[in-house]
Amino acid sequence: MTHPQDMLAEVAACNLLIGMRLHSLIYAASQLVPMVGISYDPKIDQFLKRLDMATAMDTRSPDATAVAGQTLHLLSSASEWKHAKEATIQRLKNEARRPAEQIALFFAKGRGMQ
Repeated sequence: MTHPQDMLAEVAACNLLIGMRLHSLIYAASQLVPMVGISYDPKIDQFLKRLDMATAMDTRSPDATAVAGQTLHLLSSASEWKHAKEATIQRLKNEARRPAEQIALFFAKGRGMQ
């Protein structure tokens, strides 16, 4: 895959994503795919916290049972997860768009033209 849209399409086809990289979790959230987060860095914890979620485990203390338990729980309650997270994810998407919109507006008003 060479294009981010290809990756988004692949993630959208998943029933659940287990990820420890921030972008994998962001892609899952953007496609309303339930996710299990494995932390190796505080940015993973912070992102999941914004979704009112906790990591399944930290790489410093591996716990396959915790990951399996959270995975099974989310697989059996995926529709509830999607319903519960949809508004928060939409808010995060809107927040992420704001800086680009402000830059576009700046240049549209001719302020970037010298």
